[in-house]
Amino acid sequence: MTQPTWTTAHFAALAAPDARLPFLPVPLDLSGQSVRQTVRLARGGRALRLVFSNAYGERPLILEELTVSSAQGERRLGRWEIPSGAVETSAEIGLPVEEGDDLVVTARVADGAPAPTYLHSAQRTGSAGDVEFTSLYWLTQVLVDDERPRTVVVAFGDSITRGDGTTVDGEARYPDHLRRALAGTGAVVLNAGLGANRVRVEGYGVPMVERFARVLDAVPEATHVTILGGTNDIALPSVYGDEQPAPQDLAGSLLTLAAQARDRGVQPVLGTVPPFGAGELPVFQEPVSEHLRTTVNKTLAAQRDYPVIDFAAALADPDRPAHLAPAHDSGDGFHPSDAGARAMAVAAAETLAGLGVG
Repeated sequence: MTQPTWTTAHFAALAAPDARLPFLPVPLDLSGQSVRQTVRLARGGRALRLVFSNAYGERPLILEELTVSSAQGERRLGRWEIPSGAVETSAEIGLPVEEGDDLVVTARVADGAPAPTYLHSAQRTGSAGDVEFTSLYWLTQVLVDDERPRTVVVAFGDSITRGDGTTVDGEARYPDHLRRALAGTGAVVLNAGLGANRVRVEGYGVPMVERFARVLDAVPEATHVTILGGTNDIALPSVYGDEQPAPQDLAGSLLTLAAQARDRGVQPVLGTVPPFGAGELPVFQEPVSEHLRTTVNKTLAAQRDYPVIDFAAALADPDRPAHLAPAHDSGDGFHPSDAGARAMAVAAAETLAGLGVG
Protein backbone atom coordinates (compact mmCIF):
# COMPACT_ATOMS: atom_id res chain seq x y z
CA MET A 1 0.00 0.00 0.00
CA THR A 2 1.40 3.38 -1.02
CA GLN A 3 2.08 5.67 1.90
CA PRO A 4 0.45 9.13 1.65
CA THR A 5 2.57 12.14 0.76
CA TRP A 6 2.09 14.77 3.46
CA THR A 7 2.30 18.40 2.41
CA THR A 8 1.74 21.66 4.24
CA ALA A 9 -1.70 23.25 4.20
CA HIS A 10 -1.02 25.78 6.95
CA PHE A 11 2.17 27.09 8.55
CA ALA A 12 2.80 29.45 11.45
CA ALA A 13 6.12 30.59 12.89
CA LEU A 14 5.95 30.32 16.68
CA ALA A 15 8.21 31.65 19.43
CA ALA A 16 8.37 32.14 23.19
CA PRO A 17 6.87 35.09 25.09
CA ASP A 18 9.23 38.06 25.37
CA ALA A 19 8.49 40.67 28.05
CA ARG A 20 11.14 43.03 26.65
CA LEU A 21 8.78 44.19 23.91
CA PRO A 22 5.79 45.80 25.65
CA PHE A 23 3.97 46.50 22.38
CA LEU A 24 3.45 42.77 21.69
CA PRO A 25 0.28 41.01 22.86
CA VAL A 26 0.78 39.32 26.22
CA PRO A 27 0.13 35.56 26.10
CA LEU A 28 -2.86 34.27 28.04
CA ASP A 29 -2.75 31.66 30.77
CA LEU A 30 -4.90 28.96 29.18
CA SER A 31 -4.60 26.33 31.91
CA GLY A 32 -7.83 24.47 32.50
CA GLN A 33 -9.64 26.17 29.65
CA SER A 34 -11.21 25.01 26.41
CA VAL A 35 -9.39 26.79 23.58
CA ARG A 36 -10.85 27.22 20.10
CA GLN A 37 -8.59 28.29 17.21
CA THR A 38 -9.15 28.60 13.46
CA VAL A 39 -6.71 28.50 10.55
CA ARG A 40 -7.29 28.79 6.79
CA LEU A 41 -5.98 25.90 4.70
CA ALA A 42 -3.94 26.57 1.56
CA ARG A 43 -4.59 23.11 0.07
CA GLY A 44 -6.95 20.20 0.58
CA GLY A 45 -6.70 16.45 1.02
CA ARG A 46 -8.51 13.29 2.09
CA ALA A 47 -6.91 13.32 5.55
CA LEU A 48 -4.78 15.60 7.70
CA ARG A 49 -2.28 15.69 10.54
CA LEU A 50 -1.75 18.41 13.14
CA VAL A 51 1.68 19.62 14.27
CA PHE A 52 1.81 21.13 17.76
CA SER A 53 4.86 22.78 19.30
CA ASN A 54 5.83 22.90 22.94
CA ALA A 55 9.34 23.94 21.94
CA TYR A 56 9.59 26.67 24.58
CA GLY A 57 7.45 25.08 27.28
CA GLU A 58 9.10 24.14 30.57
CA ARG A 59 6.45 21.48 31.31
CA PRO A 60 4.47 18.98 29.23
CA LEU A 61 1.54 20.40 27.26
CA ILE A 62 -1.54 18.23 27.81
CA LEU A 63 -4.45 18.66 25.40
CA GLU A 64 -7.71 16.93 26.30
CA GLU A 65 -10.96 16.55 24.40
CA LEU A 66 -9.15 17.54 21.20
CA THR A 67 -11.39 17.91 18.15
CA VAL A 68 -10.91 19.21 14.62
CA SER A 69 -13.70 20.29 12.30
CA SER A 70 -14.17 21.75 8.84
CA ALA A 71 -17.07 22.21 6.45
CA GLN A 72 -16.78 18.48 5.75
CA GLY A 73 -17.30 17.26 9.32
CA GLU A 74 -15.66 16.77 12.72
CA ARG A 75 -13.24 14.28 14.27
CA ARG A 76 -12.26 13.67 17.90
CA LEU A 77 -8.65 12.87 18.80
CA GLY A 78 -8.83 12.44 22.57
CA ARG A 79 -5.86 13.22 24.82
CA TRP A 80 -2.41 14.31 23.61
CA GLU A 81 0.61 14.98 25.80
CA ILE A 82 3.51 16.88 24.21
CA PRO A 83 6.76 16.85 26.21
CA SER A 84 8.66 19.98 27.14
CA GLY A 85 10.78 21.17 24.22
CA ALA A 86 9.07 18.91 21.69
CA VAL A 87 7.33 19.44 18.37
CA GLU A 88 4.99 16.52 17.64
CA THR A 89 2.79 15.44 14.75
CA SER A 90 -0.55 13.72 15.27
CA ALA A 91 -1.58 10.45 13.77
CA GLU A 92 -3.55 10.58 10.54
CA ILE A 93 -6.99 12.16 10.97
CA GLY A 94 -9.56 10.94 8.46
CA LEU A 95 -11.21 14.28 7.86
CA PRO A 96 -11.41 15.44 4.22
CA VAL A 97 -10.65 19.13 3.72
CA GLU A 98 -10.62 21.45 0.76
CA GLU A 99 -8.39 24.34 -0.23
CA GLY A 100 -9.72 27.48 1.42
CA ASP A 101 -11.44 25.62 4.27
CA ASP A 102 -11.32 27.05 7.78
CA LEU A 103 -10.08 24.31 10.08
CA VAL A 104 -11.28 24.69 13.67
CA VAL A 105 -9.13 23.07 16.35
CA THR A 106 -10.56 22.87 19.87
CA ALA A 107 -8.96 21.38 22.96
CA ARG A 108 -9.15 21.62 26.71
CA VAL A 109 -5.72 22.63 28.01
CA ALA A 110 -4.99 20.73 31.20
CA ASP A 111 -4.17 22.52 34.44
CA GLY A 112 -0.56 23.54 34.85
CA ALA A 113 -0.02 24.31 31.18
CA PRO A 114 3.44 25.63 30.27
CA ALA A 115 4.07 29.14 29.10
CA PRO A 116 2.93 29.03 25.52
CA THR A 117 4.87 28.55 22.35
CA TYR A 118 2.83 30.92 20.24
CA LEU A 119 2.46 33.37 17.37
CA HIS A 120 1.71 36.64 19.12
CA SER A 121 -0.16 38.26 16.22
CA ALA A 122 -2.01 35.79 14.01
CA GLN A 123 -4.78 38.09 12.69
CA ARG A 124 -7.40 35.40 13.40
CA THR A 125 -9.79 35.38 16.36
CA GLY A 126 -9.57 32.50 18.80
CA SER A 127 -11.33 32.07 22.11
CA ALA A 128 -11.00 30.58 25.56
CA GLY A 129 -14.36 30.74 27.29
CA ASP A 130 -15.58 34.33 27.01
CA VAL A 131 -12.10 35.68 26.25
CA GLU A 132 -11.12 36.31 22.63
CA PHE A 133 -7.57 36.66 21.33
CA THR A 134 -5.76 37.10 18.02
CA SER A 135 -2.67 35.01 18.83
CA LEU A 136 -2.16 31.37 17.77
CA TYR A 137 -1.15 28.93 20.50
CA TRP A 138 0.96 25.80 19.92
CA LEU A 139 -0.50 24.89 16.49
CA THR A 140 2.39 25.38 14.07
CA GLN A 141 1.44 23.32 11.00
CA VAL A 142 -1.36 21.39 9.33
CA LEU A 143 -0.40 18.64 6.88
CA VAL A 144 -2.67 17.06 4.27
CA ASP A 145 -2.25 13.98 2.07
CA ASP A 146 -2.07 15.83 -1.24
CA GLU A 147 0.52 14.18 -3.47
CA ARG A 148 -0.02 16.45 -6.47
CA PRO A 149 3.13 18.42 -7.37
CA ARG A 150 2.46 22.10 -6.79
CA THR A 151 4.41 25.34 -6.76
CA VAL A 152 4.85 26.11 -3.04
CA VAL A 153 5.83 29.67 -2.14
CA VAL A 154 6.99 30.30 1.42
CA ALA A 155 6.67 33.97 2.40
CA PHE A 156 9.45 34.45 4.96
CA GLY A 157 9.73 37.64 6.97
CA ASP A 158 8.67 39.69 9.95
CA SER A 159 5.38 41.37 10.91
CA ILE A 160 5.01 42.98 7.49
CA THR A 161 4.81 39.50 6.00
CA ARG A 162 2.84 38.13 8.93
CA GLY A 163 0.19 40.80 8.35
CA ASP A 164 0.16 43.04 11.41
CA GLY A 165 -2.01 46.05 10.57
CA THR A 166 -4.33 44.15 8.24
CA THR A 167 -7.94 43.38 9.12
CA VAL A 168 -8.34 40.66 11.75
CA ASP A 169 -10.22 37.68 10.25
CA GLY A 170 -10.05 39.37 6.84
CA GLU A 171 -7.37 37.07 5.35
CA ALA A 172 -5.85 40.29 4.03
CA ARG A 173 -2.14 39.73 4.67
CA TYR A 174 0.14 40.02 1.66
CA PRO A 175 0.60 36.21 1.39
CA ASP A 176 -3.22 35.87 1.40
CA HIS A 177 -3.51 38.33 -1.49
CA LEU A 178 -0.65 36.55 -3.27
CA ARG A 179 -2.44 33.20 -2.93
CA ARG A 180 -5.51 34.71 -4.58
CA ALA A 181 -3.40 36.34 -7.30
CA LEU A 182 -1.86 32.94 -8.09
CA ALA A 183 -5.11 30.98 -7.72
CA GLY A 184 -5.23 30.05 -11.39
CA THR A 185 -1.77 28.49 -11.24
CA GLY A 186 -2.47 26.01 -8.45
CA ALA A 187 0.33 27.55 -6.36
CA VAL A 188 0.31 27.20 -2.57
CA VAL A 189 1.41 30.22 -0.49
CA LEU A 190 2.46 29.74 3.14
CA ASN A 191 3.06 32.54 5.65
CA ALA A 192 6.27 32.18 7.69
CA GLY A 193 6.28 35.73 9.02
CA LEU A 194 7.13 36.43 12.66
CA GLY A 195 6.52 39.89 14.08
CA ALA A 196 9.49 41.74 15.66
CA ASN A 197 11.90 39.17 14.21
CA ARG A 198 15.33 40.52 13.21
CA VAL A 199 17.59 39.26 10.42
CA ARG A 200 21.01 39.17 12.01
CA VAL A 201 20.64 39.10 15.79
CA GLU A 202 18.07 37.88 18.27
CA GLY A 203 15.05 40.11 18.65
CA TYR A 204 11.71 38.44 19.06
CA GLY A 205 12.49 34.79 18.43
CA VAL A 206 15.74 33.48 17.02
CA PRO A 207 17.16 35.63 14.21
CA MET A 208 16.15 34.98 10.62
CA VAL A 209 19.63 33.67 9.82
CA GLU A 210 18.88 30.77 12.22
CA ARG A 211 15.13 30.46 11.71
CA PHE A 212 15.33 30.24 7.91
CA ALA A 213 16.71 26.70 7.74
CA ARG A 214 14.15 25.51 10.30
CA VAL A 215 11.30 26.81 8.16
CA LEU A 216 12.63 25.17 4.99
CA ASP A 217 13.22 21.94 6.91
CA ALA A 218 9.57 22.02 8.02
CA VAL A 219 8.36 22.65 4.46
CA PRO A 220 10.60 20.43 2.29
CA GLU A 221 8.15 20.74 -0.60
CA ALA A 222 8.88 24.48 -0.94
CA THR A 223 9.81 25.52 -4.47
CA HIS A 224 10.12 29.30 -3.93
CA VAL A 225 10.78 31.52 -0.92
CA THR A 226 10.28 35.27 -0.70
CA ILE A 227 12.62 36.93 1.80
CA LEU A 228 11.68 40.23 3.43
CA GLY A 229 13.49 41.55 6.50
CA GLY A 230 15.42 44.48 7.87
CA THR A 231 12.81 46.80 9.33
CA ASN A 232 13.34 45.45 12.85
CA ASP A 233 17.12 45.43 12.50
CA ILE A 234 16.86 49.16 11.86
CA ALA A 235 14.23 49.98 14.51
CA LEU A 236 14.64 47.62 17.45
CA PRO A 237 18.20 48.58 18.48
CA SER A 238 16.48 51.64 19.96
CA VAL A 239 14.43 49.29 22.16
CA TYR A 240 17.10 46.71 23.00
CA GLY A 241 19.89 49.23 23.50
CA ASP A 242 22.24 47.81 20.87
CA GLU A 243 23.55 49.23 17.58
CA GLN A 244 22.04 49.34 14.13
CA PRO A 245 23.87 47.10 11.66
CA ALA A 246 26.06 48.45 8.90
CA PRO A 247 24.19 48.45 5.56
CA GLN A 248 26.58 45.96 4.00
CA ASP A 249 26.13 43.56 6.91
CA LEU A 250 22.33 43.67 6.78
CA ALA A 251 22.23 43.32 3.00
CA GLY A 252 24.86 40.59 3.19
CA SER A 253 22.77 38.58 5.64
CA LEU A 254 19.74 38.77 3.35
CA LEU A 255 21.87 37.63 0.44
CA THR A 256 23.19 34.77 2.56
CA LEU A 257 19.62 33.57 3.12
CA ALA A 258 19.05 33.66 -0.62
CA ALA A 259 22.19 31.59 -1.18
CA GLN A 260 21.06 29.03 1.42
CA ALA A 261 17.72 28.64 -0.37
CA ARG A 262 19.42 28.22 -3.75
CA ASP A 263 21.74 25.58 -2.31
CA ARG A 264 18.65 23.62 -1.22
CA GLY A 265 17.11 23.83 -4.69
CA VAL A 266 14.56 26.44 -3.62
CA GLN A 267 14.21 29.58 -5.77
CA PRO A 268 14.87 32.63 -3.55
CA VAL A 269 13.22 35.98 -4.23
CA LEU A 270 14.46 38.96 -2.22
CA GLY A 271 12.28 41.89 -1.18
CA THR A 272 13.27 45.51 -0.65
CA VAL A 273 12.64 47.06 2.77
CA PRO A 274 9.38 49.08 2.73
CA PRO A 275 9.20 52.77 3.71
CA PHE A 276 8.81 53.64 7.39
CA GLY A 277 9.40 57.41 7.57
CA ALA A 278 6.18 58.08 9.48
CA GLY A 279 6.69 55.16 11.87
CA GLU A 280 5.64 55.58 15.48
CA LEU A 281 9.10 54.86 16.88
CA PRO A 282 11.30 58.00 16.70
CA VAL A 283 14.15 55.95 15.21
CA PHE A 284 12.12 55.52 12.01
CA GLN A 285 12.23 59.27 11.45
CA GLU A 286 15.99 59.63 11.83
CA PRO A 287 17.99 60.30 8.63
CA VAL A 288 20.49 57.56 9.50
CA SER A 289 17.68 54.98 9.48
CA GLU A 290 16.44 56.07 6.07
CA HIS A 291 20.00 56.01 4.75
CA LEU A 292 20.38 52.46 6.06
CA ARG A 293 17.11 51.35 4.46
CA THR A 294 17.82 52.86 1.05
CA THR A 295 21.42 51.62 1.01
CA VAL A 296 20.28 48.06 1.71
CA ASN A 297 17.65 48.35 -1.03
CA LYS A 298 20.16 49.68 -3.55
CA THR A 299 22.50 46.78 -2.73
CA LEU A 300 19.74 44.23 -3.26
CA ALA A 301 18.63 45.85 -6.51
CA ALA A 302 22.18 46.06 -7.88
CA GLN A 303 23.04 42.37 -7.48
CA ARG A 304 22.19 40.01 -10.32
CA ASP A 305 22.24 36.62 -8.63
CA TYR A 306 18.65 36.67 -7.33
CA PRO A 307 15.36 38.24 -8.42
CA VAL A 308 14.00 41.09 -6.31
CA ILE A 309 10.47 42.23 -5.50
CA ASP A 310 10.47 46.00 -5.08
CA PHE A 311 8.11 46.19 -2.13
CA ALA A 312 9.46 49.67 -1.33
CA ALA A 313 8.35 51.08 -4.68
CA ALA A 314 4.99 49.30 -4.48
CA LEU A 315 4.18 50.87 -1.12
CA ALA A 316 5.83 54.29 -1.24
CA ASP A 317 4.15 57.67 -1.45
CA PRO A 318 5.35 59.02 -4.83
CA ASP A 319 5.79 62.48 -3.34
CA ARG A 320 7.54 61.25 -0.18
CA PRO A 321 9.29 57.97 -0.97
CA ALA A 322 10.47 57.57 2.63
CA HIS A 323 6.81 57.22 3.65
CA LEU A 324 4.09 54.73 2.91
CA ALA A 325 1.41 56.04 0.56
CA PRO A 326 -1.61 57.08 2.67
CA ALA A 327 -3.79 54.31 1.22
CA HIS A 328 -1.08 51.75 2.01
CA ASP A 329 -0.58 52.82 5.65
CA SER A 330 -2.39 50.85 8.36
CA GLY A 331 -2.06 53.87 10.63
CA ASP A 332 1.27 53.29 12.38
CA GLY A 333 3.49 54.49 9.55
CA PHE A 334 5.24 51.21 8.74
CA HIS A 335 2.77 48.30 8.66
CA PRO A 336 0.87 48.12 5.38
CA SER A 337 -2.92 48.29 5.35
CA ASP A 338 -5.10 45.78 3.50
CA ALA A 339 -4.58 47.84 0.35
CA GLY A 340 -0.85 47.97 1.01
CA ALA A 341 -0.70 44.21 1.46
CA ARG A 342 -2.55 43.83 -1.84
CA ALA A 343 -0.01 46.11 -3.55
CA MET A 344 2.78 43.94 -2.16
CA ALA A 345 1.10 40.84 -3.56
CA VAL A 346 0.75 42.42 -7.00
CA ALA A 347 4.47 43.22 -7.03
CA ALA A 348 5.33 39.71 -5.81
CA ALA A 349 3.07 38.06 -8.42
CA GLU A 350 4.72 40.07 -11.21
CA THR A 351 8.19 38.97 -10.10
CA LEU A 352 7.10 35.34 -9.70
CA ALA A 353 5.51 35.44 -13.16
CA GLY A 354 8.94 36.27 -14.51
CA LEU A 355 10.14 33.04 -12.92
CA GLY A 356 7.44 31.01 -14.62
CA VAL A 357 4.87 31.02 -11.79
CA GLY A 358 1.51 32.10 -13.20
